[in-house]
Amino acid sequence: MRFLRLFTKGFFVFINVGVVLLFLAACLAPYISPAWFWPISFITLAFPFLLGLLVLFMAGWLFFNYRYAFLSLIALFLGWKSISAFLAFNLPSGNKAAPADQSLTVMSYNVSQFGLYREKDSKYNRQAMFALIKKQEPDIACFQDFYTSERKNDFNNREDISRDMKMPYRFFSSDFNRNGMQHWGSIIFSKYPIIASDKVKMSMGPLSESLIYADIVKDDDTIRIVNMHLESYRFNEKDYTDIRKIKNQEDTGLVATKNIIQKMREAYIRRSQQADIVGNFIRQSPYPVIVCGDFNDTPASYTYFTIKGDLQDAFLNKGWGVGRTFNGLAPTLRIDYVFASTGFKVNSFRRIMSDLSDHYPVIANLSLMGSGVQEIEVNK
Repeated sequence: MRFLRLFTKGFFVFINVGVVLLFLAACLAPYISPAWFWPISFITLAFPFLLGLLVLFMAGWLFFNYRYAFLSLIALFLGWKSISAFLAFNLPSGNKAAPADQSLTVMSYNVSQFGLYREKDSKYNRQAMFALIKKQEPDIACFQDFYTSERKNDFNNREDISRDMKMPYRFFSSDFNRNGMQHWGSIIFSKYPIIASDKVKMSMGPLSESLIYADIVKDDDTIRIVNMHLESYRFNEKDYTDIRKIKNQEDTGLVATKNIIQKMREAYIRRSQQADIVGNFIRQSPYPVIVCGDFNDTPASYTYFTIKGDLQDAFLNKGWGVGRTFNGLAPTLRIDYVFASTGFKVNSFRRIMSDLSDHYPVIANLSLMGSGVQEIEVNK
């Protein structure tokens, strides 16, 4: 009986140590570029589950043998930077937007081309998304995976949103086009005048997208809005079928796993390179910045920390829990963000649980502290 108790304790200690090592490896991801060592990025996907296991182990050891609880406690302490980027704990009472004349309401939304390729009800889907956006009354709207067309009987979403949402100022990347009539990319809409705008290629290749920015003027303040859509895994229907095979442990799962891992590896490496470009661009801004985007990466990633730098994450300031923004694959994927310079006060943050796109829109209400044209030192 004593042997069984020792064996059981040893087994759980062994498992606990393994979880600790994997958790700490995931916590190193912000410091290690996937371009240099890509496997670490896969561990970050397991970060929330490793965190949950550590908490369970700690609670269990406190009940059976409190000394072993320090294994998990020390790991949690060492990994606090990643934990604090993953979870938000804010009271709802403090999540209130400031008056419209004293703040900016900023929306970031991957609109999935407004359901262009949905087999059914694509027209209804677009109308419902327009209604959702209009109801939020954003001052600034940053959309990714945006589609617009100048073809007859097609959807000219650029013009329609500017008119219907009363956001006459805009800048569109138009990264891809067909016959010069149909366009895809990222876009910034604004109720306030845009005095400068441009796009920056984040990577090379026929499918590469651009970081876009627009400098807007509100009252006497100039603010730089940055919007981007970072590299996705580019999963197609066959890939999702392969994922189901992996889950079902079918005989072809090994081949399917190899294909999926290869796509993910390429995406991790390219995103890390894009993150370096974006981070450097943001830190050279002469104005306070608001950063929006679909990063396709979690808060435990190199991508997240490289882009965020010293910026505020609006969700962490005013949100609650995990803040999932992608409604597929896993229930813990927060990959859509609104960041702001430290010169802003984050008044509120909202996430709208809508299945009109595979992403949930996120909305932040921000106030720029101080008055006059705000400038920050440019990194040389």
